Amino acid sequence: MVSTERHLEKLYSSYSDCTKCGLHRHRRQVVCGDGDLNPLIMFIGEGPGKSEDLLGRPFVGPSGRVLRQAIQDALSMAGLTSSNTRFYFTNVVACRPTESRSSQNRTPTKEEAWACMQRLVRIEELVQPVLVVLLGEVPLRLAGHLFPGAVKLAHPASILRSGGTESGSYPGYVRDMSSCMEEAVKIRRRRK
Repeated sequence: MVSTERHLEKLYSSYSDCTKCGLHRHRRQVVCGDGDLNPLIMFIGEGPGKSEDLLGRPFVGPSGRVLRQAIQDALSMAGLTSSNTRFYFTNVVACRPTESRSSQNRTPTKEEAWACMQRLVRIEELVQPVLVVLLGEVPLRLAGHLFPGAVKLAHPASILRSGGTESGSYPGYVRDMSSCMEEAVKIRRRRK
């Protein structure tokens, strides 16, 4: 684990001043990833939002709060505990996809995603998740080919737009996430 942590730190450091695409012009900081080493699931979203760009960690804004609540509810539904069920969070691109610091996020381009692919693959190699979950159509389209066994779930922003944890779509989202967790546990058992 110490070796993995050092490798991740080195990887993150190598991207701290990245200029491989134009997204570097408006970022405050690079948001590589965050979470537990050797996770059950690695969640991959589109790109950092405003909160993530400010704090330097993925999924800490409103969508992240929905995602983390759904994870807790799905753990409960699956009868799992967070002590033995760990997660890693990252995005297709590590810099906020926007036209200026004050504008809204936009969808990352193929070229921007391509500039971050080596980072994304290296993170997956280092943390070795049992299952990769792609959050939304954009990660599926831009990075799905890198993770053949990946599962796609809705992005938590879509749940947020429909009313968040109080929306009618939230229970289904939690059920789908719970199913992913149960599947990942089965895969982990088969590997042992």
